[in-house]
Amino acid sequence: MEEAYNLHVENEQIDYIYLPETTILNEKYAIVEKLTERSNLSIVYLAINIQTKQRVVVKEFFSANLVLRDLDGINIVCKNSLHKDKLENEKESFLNEAKVMQKLQNKNIAKCYDYFKENNTVYIVMKYYPGETLTDYLRKNDDISINEFLEDVYFSLLNAIHSIHKEGYIHRDIKPDNIIINQNKPILIDFGSTINYKKEDHDKIILTPGFSPIEFYSTKTKQGIYSDIYSLSAILYYFCTKTIPDEVIDRIIEDNLISVNHLNNQISDYLNDFIMRNLSLDYNKRDKSLHFFKLKLWKEYLKFKFKKIIM
Repeated sequence: MEEAYNLHVENEQIDYIYLPETTILNEKYAIVEKLTERSNLSIVYLAINIQTKQRVVVKEFFSANLVLRDLDGINIVCKNSLHKDKLENEKESFLNEAKVMQKLQNKNIAKCYDYFKENNTVYIVMKYYPGETLTDYLRKNDDISINEFLEDVYFSLLNAIHSIHKEGYIHRDIKPDNIIINQNKPILIDFGSTINYKKEDHDKIILTPGFSPIEFYSTKTKQGIYSDIYSLSAILYYFCTKTIPDEVIDRIIEDNLISVNHLNNQISDYLNDFIMRNLSLDYNKRDKSLHFFKLKLWKEYLKFKFKKIIM
């Protein structure tokens, strides 16, 4: 069976960025195609487990700043020998993402099957979830009511994040593009920025304008559960207004973030105040616990639901 996936590149043009289709990894995973364009840190592929015939996602460490694809089109090499130690540290950090994912057991968190080193780099193998990002889902379903969104997507997302917090971690990269809608349920992906916020340093983070709180813009600031709560509130703001919140660095001198109900007059004052407070630059004004955050939102959800019943 494996012979059917053998690599033939003699007469093909080598890409030098993406692995050739049919490349076999770890004697087990056959690359089918790239799933997304490469990011600064990795490339994500669709692959087949040639033993089980199941589709999987393979994430390859490929730091754009540190590595190049070798002449064989498969191995990677360090761009500069002076950066070898940094490269090894980043590889270990990349593998830590897989180790964290395997600790987190929740139906709304992407499942990590495997991780290994090969081709002078490292790979993470995850369950494949067919679907679309929350960004695309909301773009196609712009008539969803707030209650439908809370019931079908948002509360399940909160449960997933809460399970992360209970293990002592914060995700630090919650955004619509890191949420896959699979069979109408959210799957949280990409744990490259996740840390144990009580024990680990936070010198490395991926910033997403509009969804990252102010404390993510410095390695010296305190980070915690309230940091994820900012990002979750930004998703609510985005859903309610169809607008990404202003980037926090543009709000420092003068905070002109437009209120939710100014952009959508169907939003109640209670929900508006709830979202805006949790988008505060001052983390002390945000909720400190996802449990209380959800309870306050649940109150508004039940009010909507009861109102709909009596109408």
